[in-house]
Amino acid sequence: MKKFVSKMILALIATALVAGSASAATVYEKDGFKYQIKGDLQVQLRQKIGEDRDLNVDYDDLEIKNRVSYDLGNDLNAFAELDFGFKEAAEGDDDSINFEEAYVGMAYQDYSILVGNTDNAADEFGVFSGYESSIREDAFDAVGATSGNDLIRADLKFADMITVVLSHELEAENEDNGEATSTEIFVGAEFAGFELGLAYQNAEKDVTTDADDLRTWGVSVAYDAKVVWVGADYSATEDELQEYNVAVTVPISKVTLGAGYSYIDVDEDATQTLKSSKGVIADEEASAWYLNATYKFNKNVKVFAEIADNDIEGTDYDMGYLAGMQVKF
Repeated sequence: MKKFVSKMILALIATALVAGSASAATVYEKDGFKYQIKGDLQVQLRQKIGEDRDLNVDYDDLEIKNRVSYDLGNDLNAFAELDFGFKEAAEGDDDSINFEEAYVGMAYQDYSILVGNTDNAADEFGVFSGYESSIREDAFDAVGATSGNDLIRADLKFADMITVVLSHELEAENEDNGEATSTEIFVGAEFAGFELGLAYQNAEKDVTTDADDLRTWGVSVAYDAKVVWVGADYSATEDELQEYNVAVTVPISKVTLGAGYSYIDVDEDATQTLKSSKGVIADEEASAWYLNATYKFNKNVKVFAEIADNDIEGTDYDMGYLAGMQVKF
């Protein structure tokens, strides 16, 4: 079955690539029905921050996204998406094809609701602009509840200025991976070059190992002055942790230079999950920085490089670096 799925996906990719440059992602469109295929392939040479780390080929994104939609008339549309990930297969597990996202939904003008497996509203938060993070990107990421497979999500947009995202992960106690539930809201506003963001999450039951109920919130602000973009955010999970991020990007023709700094403070009595999950958190506080440069050939092809380091107490880490290429269609 897995071999059949692999062959089917490869055939769909080939179809999309020969469909014509102006609409390469549209496989079929007729009578209000549209089938689109999108790809995100990012491969990089990377040496992670740490002691005695070796340079390796890292597959950051290897995703194929399949989307269908039906125009039902009167500005009403039905849609569905099924996304596959090939990261683990590329790293040597030949039998591993992951279902990244799978959902169905309805949309009316700028409002939509969907049900399935996808990112929740908390994933919309933050100004982090690095390619890789050596500590968690924000408090929501540290809690580890930014997506779900029993998710109900609504996206609302008002006057092209205000975005509201609501989501709820069903408890699903009868499922093997159930008993974790969360509710999120994200509100974003854009005006006069400013970007404001507010997010809140209430996560319950086994979202982290030892915490039955965690409330996380965050606020962010950014300003795009065209010649430079700057942003900052703050997020916290009750008395467990708090994190600050600042980021700046400078576009120079087809090159964009970026830099950022993160600081995270974890309470000594925080849950073990928060203190040992990937991307730190090894001790009570840590900071990290990154510098990167990106060259865009066009909106779908870019090359990039980044250096980064952190100051986790009690370690003697070597600086990390990476260089890679991303191709989308």
